[in-house]
Amino acid sequence: MQLLQLFPEGLYPVLPVLIPVGSALLIAVLAVLSQTVRGRQARGVSDGIAVLAFAATLLYVYQLGVRVWAGGVQTFVWSSGGTTYPGPLGVVLAADAFSVFLMGLFTVMGLVVSIYSIGYMSHDTGLQQYYALLLIMVGAMNGVVVACDLFTLFMFYETMGLSSFVLVAFRRDWEGIEAAIKYLMMSAVGSTLVLFSASYLYGLTGTLNIGAMAQAVQSDPDNPLIGVLIALLTAGFGVKGAVVPFAAWLADAHPAAPSGISAMLSGVVIKVGIYGIVRVNVTLFSVSVPYFDWPLLLATFALVTMTAGNFWALTQTDLKRMLAYSSITQIGFILFAFGTFTEFGYQTGTFYILSHALTKGLLFLCAGAFLHSVGTRDLNELEGIGKRMPFTGAVFVLGVLSLMGMPPLAGFYAKVLILMAGVSAGITQTPLYVGFTLVAIFNALLALGYYLRMLQVVWLRPPSDRAQGAHPASRSMQLAMLLMAAALLLIGLYPAPVYSIASAAGSALYNAGSLVSAVLGAQSP
Repeated sequence: MQLLQLFPEGLYPVLPVLIPVGSALLIAVLAVLSQTVRGRQARGVSDGIAVLAFAATLLYVYQLGVRVWAGGVQTFVWSSGGTTYPGPLGVVLAADAFSVFLMGLFTVMGLVVSIYSIGYMSHDTGLQQYYALLLIMVGAMNGVVVACDLFTLFMFYETMGLSSFVLVAFRRDWEGIEAAIKYLMMSAVGSTLVLFSASYLYGLTGTLNIGAMAQAVQSDPDNPLIGVLIALLTAGFGVKGAVVPFAAWLADAHPAAPSGISAMLSGVVIKVGIYGIVRVNVTLFSVSVPYFDWPLLLATFALVTMTAGNFWALTQTDLKRMLAYSSITQIGFILFAFGTFTEFGYQTGTFYILSHALTKGLLFLCAGAFLHSVGTRDLNELEGIGKRMPFTGAVFVLGVLSLMGMPPLAGFYAKVLILMAGVSAGITQTPLYVGFTLVAIFNALLALGYYLRMLQVVWLRPPSDRAQGAHPASRSMQLAMLLMAAALLLIGLYPAPVYSIASAAGSALYNAGSLVSAVLGAQSP
């Protein structure tokens, strides 16, 4: 416990950002100082720092969560203008239950991927840069979910985007470079929309502080520009969130990236885009904006996203590409939950974020183990590989079953609860949501077509010539996959504790007033 006393409690909201970023800088400095060091010694240093940094970050996220659950929103403020934010220069960070929930998820995924990468990246060079970028990406994601002024949020958002862009192209092959360029170009368009909207909001309100901005915007809900700004912000964040029609980059970036980074992109990075859409809309804009029902807009985007993702996935023969399109479908389900604009919908959407991150993270790690072993992602050449790699094949099956929504796995509760949220919204708000729920059920059934195909290819067919030469994954890779699979199974068998945390986080997001009040009342130390 002495470690926890190294920093004052007032710094806890910023430590999940500072620890990963500081550790990345440490790796970079050590890389410069040890340029003459070659081989395993240099690799082991960056591996170890990354794992320890994520573990330390998770410890402080836990401590921050204890304080949030006990005392409400925790804030950190720095201002150049005296004791009260805002000054000429300033930063305000605020952690509520939803922020802590996401920071914990981001950090856990970073920890698991760093463990997995010890074996998976063992034949790569430039690992100091790899681990430094991974740490910066997670630190930036943590920064996005606690940033409470639009400029700080945008800076963290762009830092996350640039680090993930470089990681997609990390191996510098043509596929990775092409995918990274497409990712960068589309992200630039999305970021431009977000920046333009933030600039216009600043012009309307005279502040970038989300709390003060929310008060100003909601005092003039009849402003005809509000609907335009909602649409632009939704589209801008929707690019990173892989919302159709802004998701063209995803199917190229996920397969091209190293598989640990594919797990991060699918498991958590695209969730940051969804966070931006929901947090900004809930906090700044009343649901009763005249002539513009933004929850209905989200629900409509959700149906298009889940349907398009399914039809694209059905035609794929590349395993990682199929999983990437499946991620688009799952984003549709998450967005549908938030589009209900009910507290129950927000609770179930938050739980689905966790379930999908663990499930899709596990599947990308398994796909990476197959690729690492036999050098191909082609389903036709992966036939029967589960029989040659029984451990990886077994946890792959668990991941697919969870994605299908089969009990007793986390995905079962996540999918059932979201469909219940849709029906509930149809009863309490408008019958239109009942029709939306039927479309969601159709998509859940449609997805079985390629889920069952994956199971059939991996286990039920005789091993192909390529699969005959498969070898088991390394111990670090197996440990990472085991941690993810165990989490899915434990949550499925005993979901109450995790669902209660997700429920509190979803409620905190839905009831944005507490965050606004905390931000407005925050004072610098």
